[in-house]
Amino acid sequence: MPWILPGLDSDTMLDRESLWRRWSGAGLWGPAWALAAACSVPWLLPEAWSGEVVPGLQVLGWAAVLATAPFALRRRGNGVALAAALAWGVLGALAGEARREAALPEGFQEVRGRVATPWTLRGRSLRAEVAGTGPLEGLRVGVSVPARSAPPPGPGTPVVFRGALERVAPAPAFLAERPLWRARDAGPARFVRLASGACLAPLGPPRPGPLLRLRAWVRSRFEALPLRGPGRDLWGAMALAIPPASPEAFTPFAESGTVHVLVVSGLHLTLVMGAAEALWRRLRGPGGAWAAAGAGLAYALATGFSAPVWRGLLMGFAWAAGRATGWKAPPVLALHGALAAWILIRPASGCDPGFLLSWGALAGLLWAREPVAGLLGPLAGRWADPAAALLAPWLSTLPLLAVLHGGAPLGGPLANLLVLPLVSCLVPACLLLTLAPAPGLVEALGAVLGWLGGTLVPAFARITPLATGWLPPWLALGAGWLLLGQAASAFRRTRALAAALVLGSLLLLARGGTGAPPATFSLEAIDVGQGDAILVRAPGGEATLVDAGPDPWAARRIVRVLSRRGVREPVHLVLTHPHLDHAGGWMTLARLWPLASVARPAMAAPPWAPFQPPGTDPRSLARGAAWTRGAAAFSVRWPPGPLRLPDVNMNSLVLRIRWGAHETWLMGDALALQEADLLDLGDPGPGPPHRLLKAGHHGSRSATGRAWAEALGAPVVLVTAGRGNRFGHPHAATLDTLAGAQVFVTGDSLGVRAEAVPGGWLVSTGRGWEGRLTGWAARPDAAASGLGPPGGDRREGTAFPTP
Repeated sequence: MPWILPGLDSDTMLDRESLWRRWSGAGLWGPAWALAAACSVPWLLPEAWSGEVVPGLQVLGWAAVLATAPFALRRRGNGVALAAALAWGVLGALAGEARREAALPEGFQEVRGRVATPWTLRGRSLRAEVAGTGPLEGLRVGVSVPARSAPPPGPGTPVVFRGALERVAPAPAFLAERPLWRARDAGPARFVRLASGACLAPLGPPRPGPLLRLRAWVRSRFEALPLRGPGRDLWGAMALAIPPASPEAFTPFAESGTVHVLVVSGLHLTLVMGAAEALWRRLRGPGGAWAAAGAGLAYALATGFSAPVWRGLLMGFAWAAGRATGWKAPPVLALHGALAAWILIRPASGCDPGFLLSWGALAGLLWAREPVAGLLGPLAGRWADPAAALLAPWLSTLPLLAVLHGGAPLGGPLANLLVLPLVSCLVPACLLLTLAPAPGLVEALGAVLGWLGGTLVPAFARITPLATGWLPPWLALGAGWLLLGQAASAFRRTRALAAALVLGSLLLLARGGTGAPPATFSLEAIDVGQGDAILVRAPGGEATLVDAGPDPWAARRIVRVLSRRGVREPVHLVLTHPHLDHAGGWMTLARLWPLASVARPAMAAPPWAPFQPPGTDPRSLARGAAWTRGAAAFSVRWPPGPLRLPDVNMNSLVLRIRWGAHETWLMGDALALQEADLLDLGDPGPGPPHRLLKAGHHGSRSATGRAWAEALGAPVVLVTAGRGNRFGHPHAATLDTLAGAQVFVTGDSLGVRAEAVPGGWLVSTGRGWEGRLTGWAARPDAAASGLGPPGGDRREGTAFPTP
């Protein structure tokens, strides 16, 4: 049957094949592959790159661009030319970003600027951005003040303050995240924490511009709404792109892959623009594209032109332009052209999960839908197309979710069924009621959102873990969905490829991802900030995790480590004591990864309630408890029983792990007093020749006494302390006590991993340093003993060579 395209004359008739070729852009898939090449560039470059490009590489890059340029206008090979040009342009833009970042001042500085955003409540702090002047011209500095302190100056106020400009730390090399590149991409590559809003001294009255004044007014309207709890968080996220205030409310959105992904990717704005276009077309006929563009622009003006809003706006404009011209500008060209323009403006977007997920979801929804529907046709009949609309975007983003988040929600297709139409309707409704509150309607819609955020979204927040220890299958799966869209647009046979992609996805889900069992005993102190999370693996046994980090963010980082290390089995969680920095991530971790067992120290009055997930029944451990994981023998050395002690740290679990000729002592937050008690009880005693110590209480001077350190004689010591932490951990006295050992600080090292090897330990850090360490050094100069990283400072642990 012939089709009539909207926007064309009634005499212009197209059959289905011609319509599909025009709509899908057959032969115009060069921008898609060029975008894939551009997105790979920031993953291949180290975050600590200074931006310098050697002359030989410059010549080679320009030669590649010029050599492939003649193919740009050809039907075949245009993707190669576009990929070379776009990747080279992204590399140059990233070099400029890196050079600007390296030139910025660091340390304690006086900062002058203007409050450039409204203040937003995040946890117990208010956060905003200050647009710098002088040496910080063009930079936005992130600033936080305690929420209960003096009110900070309002938006548009010129201010001056003194504070330590903190550089964003790069990610460990093995994690699927690029926080420093993302910070450069977003703008605030420096962050300052102030003790009070009074530390921001106004230099004059507020002078906000028109857009900032509008944003502040809209934000004040939102603050005045009678909303609370999950309903308030969800309203703010959908209507104004405000992250939920509390980590507990934020984490289900992040884990579910539903509303949160839509908001951070900007796809919710694209959906709203599409809904506005469809509504206008139904009610008024032609002109829906202009209505969509107007709706998107009005939303961006009211909420601010953040990166997700800009992305959604560009994608919405491309969609609207295609609709207005009868798809003479096919979606594959218009949308990828918009994304390519965005990535040249924001070159680090290729490592932004929101950008990648929005691109993957669009590719699945627009181009993989038809092949998947054809595959489902014999089984689903007329429901094949609606089912494919729900399944295709979930399948196309599955490899991205695995690599970026370490898992995916199995309820993703059902979440799409609920979320896509809900977001299209609820975002404009929430925004309109924010600007013009109607008594009764606000409360009713807030109750609906409260149920969605408190009941429905957490139901989708249980993630199926997916190991990514071997990346090629995941990368091939991601590229396969682009190949499927390209083949479908050219009317080539796609059934075999679609079946292979669906079966491959199901196989990876059934196997729990890709990974291999460990070949040797290993212990990894994960960088989770100021807190503890230690992964222990041994051949033939399931993984053990000692402590869960301080917060939901730490739990998500732990999951990424488990995924990248190829862990596919449920893990055994051992909690050393009920302090936030050790147990704060327990509840989130239980949602993200299956726990084979949970154990904790015996305590007379255990204060676990704030951390414990409902329905769990942990095992209590005391001295003498022992078990094995493969050939690794675990033994509890402290506490001797459920004691009543004035400090919870005194009850901290102390674990000894033996594997062949290697022995590890994990001290938790045990203090020097407990070390003396252990010595009285006969510990550590004679043991294997190769020992490793995880120092107690983050390297505080209240732990790791000289007698205990000398009795152990461990050549390798791990200190779990955050980078630049406010406690000054590890303390100089503790480092002097450990003068004969090589000390690694997790925060400064970006995580530390030790593997048992013949003759000692093979230690590697998240900064790319690796070395074999054997024996206790008899003198305090660790560098002279040959144990320290080349050129490094044992005490600080920061001078590791960067890759």
